[in-house]
Amino acid sequence: MKQRTESKGTERQKDMSDMADEAMKNYDQVVKTTLRVQEEASRYWTSLLSRSASAQDWQRPVSAFTAIANGVLPQAQKRMQEVLELAENNTKASVELMKKAVEVMQTPGMAERQARWMDLWATSLGAARSNAEAVMQIGSRAVNSWVNFVQKSSDVKSA
Repeated sequence: MKQRTESKGTERQKDMSDMADEAMKNYDQVVKTTLRVQEEASRYWTSLLSRSASAQDWQRPVSAFTAIANGVLPQAQKRMQEVLELAENNTKASVELMKKAVEVMQTPGMAERQARWMDLWATSLGAARSNAEAVMQIGSRAVNSWVNFVQKSSDVKSA
């Protein structure tokens, strides 16, 4: 029994470690790409301001920025939709938990009430776990979207 518990704990720690490693790798990639984009933007603005700027010089970067913005806005809208759906689901879950709590308080008999309280706590903890997982997934997708955006913008700048 103890060995099974230890293996579950070790497995859980490995999963958390893998997730942390993946998050750090994504964060590192975002930082490196962001720095590269900032360096390229700095070089671009320096070169642009050091020479006379014609309409064509301004048109290409503005068009590139517009293309990037048009690609980013749908991603941002998706993330906001996910957050709104999460808020709606949390509201529904909270209402159901409140109803369940009221039912538990009205339950006659100490043994049955105690069993229902345990069920309520288990449901509540399950909802909290589910919420934490959903928030983590939304955050992960947001970071991945940001990485893709930064990579695309650096590709556009390079072209």
